Amino acid sequence: MFYVALAIIPGLLLLVFIYTRDQLHPEPKRQVFRLFILGAAIVLPAGVIERLMMNSRGFTEGGIEGRLITAFFVAGMIEEFLKASIFDRGVYQSHLLRRPVDCIVYAAAIGLGFATVENVMYVTSSGLMTAIVRSVTAVPAHFMFAIIMGYWFSKAKFQGSPKVLAYIIPACVHGIYDTFALSSTIVADLVLVFFLLFLVETSARIMKRVRTATNRATGRYAT
Repeated sequence: MFYVALAIIPGLLLLVFIYTRDQLHPEPKRQVFRLFILGAAIVLPAGVIERLMMNSRGFTEGGIEGRLITAFFVAGMIEEFLKASIFDRGVYQSHLLRRPVDCIVYAAAIGLGFATVENVMYVTSSGLMTAIVRSVTAVPAHFMFAIIMGYWFSKAKFQGSPKVLAYIIPACVHGIYDTFALSSTIVADLVLVFFLLFLVETSARIMKRVRTATNRATGRYAT
């Protein structure tokens, strides 16, 4: 139970953090929790699909080619496409989206649900060190993939951008992350650290843009 608690805490803290970013018109807690659970529920189908792909005849194991296939077409594409599908069917086509920041909060709930269950699986099988490492790498990474996804869904919803970008861009970012995470070299680990810092900066910029757009929209509604 101690390891399970360690695995759950990072995702819940990040969920509270992103939920409190929208203090003026917070999203319904019930909807946020529902999406968190849906994100958690897709860990199993994602794992099954990934295993089937990795066991297929055309999959190349080992080397840079195998890492790229695993990172982009197995982990990145499958996981981010499933998350985006939940958002698309469960949020985008509903009445829940009134402001750009709503997209970020709901996408983060999905991503953190996924990351939390995945984290529990890794931590309970690998121990304390895995819990510590993943709390500052994999869980925040899924959180930032979700921020990027929510941003592109908000652009599609409120600015008319192609919705497909909300699928493709997070999958590519996830693929880049996993390419270095799957490498077992010091250089790859250093690049991964800098890439995570880049994602932090990108996410902060996105949140600033979304808050600005939300404030403008709120101002319009007030008048």
